[in-house]
Parts: sequence; structure tokens; C-alpha cells
Amino acid sequence: MDRYQKLLSEKAKCKRELIGKMFFPRTPVLLIDLSGVEKIESFKDLLKGLESIHLTTLILGVPHDAEMPIGKFLHYLPDVSRDSAFRAADFVIMQDGNPDTVRERGCVPISQLDGDGTLDYNPLREKGNGFYFKNPTKWEMFAAIVRAAETYQFPYDWENLVREILK
Repeated sequence: MDRYQKLLSEKAKCKRELIGKMFFPRTPVLLIDLSGVEKIESFKDLLKGLESIHLTTLILGVPHDAEMPIGKFLHYLPDVSRDSAFRAADFVIMQDGNPDTVRERGCVPISQLDGDGTLDYNPLREKGNGFYFKNPTKWEMFAAIVRAAETYQFPYDWENLVREILK
């Protein structure tokens, strides 16, 4: 079993443990870490949009007193689940920081284009190391998430992307 196959197997196991035994392993999982985000309110519409497209989303770092959208596909986790959440996630929204940290965990980064080692995935060229947006607005983030979720539906393209990340 090569590194990619091992990663897929581990992710499927973590998804079942975190989300439930009947969780289908080929279902994409997004992780959003809101720790340190000052305006969590600005993510409410984004989360509602993710719920409306039925994207399984793990959310970390939400204060207990915050009123956030509830839904079948939105899973709020305590911070102690951080490591498990990263092991289960296929792609991760990054507010700031280095996308390499996400890539090292076998996750595809969705973050702001910074020009420093970020190459937006292009399925026609089969090149890229994540899904990037220019401005950190909820709509540009949503568009990048949708592109990632759509690419996930094509196993050949997703495998090429993840293998590129694992290099």
C-alpha cells in the first residue's frame, strides 16, 4: 500500500470515528478552524451555504456563547478534537498561516493566494497544490470550496492533487 492509499484509509477511519459509523468514506469533509477569528459572525452565511450544498463540515474554535447555524452537515467540535479533525478532513479553510502545514497533514488547503508556493489547482493541466482565492470574502471562499468539492468528485483529479501535495 503506497502513501496515498494509506492516507485514504486513515482518513476514512477518522471520518467514521468522528462523524459516525455509517459515514461513507468517499464523502468529502471540509474543516474550518475559527480559532482566533475576530468576527465569527461573518462566517454564518458561509456555513449556511455549506449546509445548503450538503457539504460535511467540521468546525473548530467556536465560543460556547456564539449562536451559529445548525444543520445535518455542520459538526461543531471541541478544540480537543483538533488532531482528529485534521486527520479526517480532505480540505481545510485557512484564515492565515502557511498552507504547507495543512499539506503536511494530507489535506488540501483552501486559502488566500499569497504567491509564495501557492499554485491554484487547474484540472486541465493537472497542476496545483490547493484552491485559492484573491480576497478573503465569504463569496470567494465559497467559490473555492465549491471548486474543491467538485474536484473531489473526480477521483483521478483528486488523486493527482493529493499526490502532488504529498511530494
